[in-house]
Formats: sequence, C-alpha cells, structure tokens
Amino acid sequence: MQIICCSSDEQLLERLIALYGIGNVVGMPDVETLGNSSGQEDEIVIVDLKFHSLPASTHYTAPVVVLTAVPTFPEACDILQQGVRGYGNRQMRAANLKQVIENVKDGQIWLPPSIISKLIDVVGRGESTESKKIRDKVLSALSKRETEVALFVAKGMSNMEVADKMYVSLRTVKAHLSSIYDKTGVRNRLELGLALV
Repeated sequence: MQIICCSSDEQLLERLIALYGIGNVVGMPDVETLGNSSGQEDEIVIVDLKFHSLPASTHYTAPVVVLTAVPTFPEACDILQQGVRGYGNRQMRAANLKQVIENVKDGQIWLPPSIISKLIDVVGRGESTESKKIRDKVLSALSKRETEVALFVAKGMSNMEVADKMYVSLRTVKAHLSSIYDKTGVRNRLELGLALV
C-alpha cells in the first residue's frame, strides 16, 4: 500500500513512515499535483487541511483521508459529499491514524465518534417503520452484553468510554464489536449507529 501525504508537517510524515515504512509513504508538497498521481488501487491519499485545501471540483481515484486541527460536523458533511472516506484530527495518535487508513483501505468510512453521533442524530430524526425494523433485527441478533456495547457505540462513545462504562477491558469491547459485526453484517461503527437509529 502506498500512502500519499499532502502535508508540510514533518511529524505527520514521520508517524506515517513509522507505521508503514519509508518506501510506502510519499510526501507531496502540493495537493494540486494529486491530479497527476497514478490512482493505483493500493493508494491512500492523506490531505492535511492545515497546509492545503481540498479542491471542491476534484475527484480522486484513490480513497482520501482529510486531517484537520479541529474536526467539525459541518466540515465533515462537506467533505463526505466530495467523496472523502476518512476525516479526523491531524494530531491523532499513531494507533488511531493506522485505524483510519486501514478502514479506508477496506472501503469503509472513518469519522471521529462525536461526528458519527451527530450524523446519527440528524439521520434519526425522521424515524420510520423501516428503520425500526432494521434496529429490531440488529438487536435481536445480539446477546445482552453485545446489545449494551452496540447501543453505547451508537451514541458515539469510543471503545475506551464503553469499557469504562461497562467495567470491562478494552479488549473485551473490541471482541464484542467484532462479534456484533459478524452477527449483523454491519462493517463499522457508522453503519452500526445508522442501523440503530
């Protein structure tokens, strides 16, 4: 996998190199040169909004992750409409950065939990009979503890927050989430949250 990083932040580049190796990370000084990228299947593009803006009219062939100083709901909605697959804080920990990249690589969308929660609230305002059926179907497939985890995640809580709330380990929460995804067919936190609206 090739990471194309449009940022002048040396620390961000160093974190990416530490995660994926120097041969798999390419620094690009200007976001405008993305149009010249090969668009290979195994590329992920990272755009750092501190140094670059995302051109509204450009559609990239590779999945795009946008990093910003303070993620906001309006900005998230705007960039999702432009086809961006991941969005988060540019100072996130290396483990979270890797999670964003891996999720986007797998065809998923990654957003901060607080934005997922707001998105679910907006979508859930007009609850229909169909959404109630989907919710009931998902919850009926889960054990009592999995249901608790799923409902906490749907509220936008992080794995650590869920672990603290339920007095279990982070590993236990991750195991429950894995089981929830297997049993329900949802692929990520956003899909789970939208199913439980």
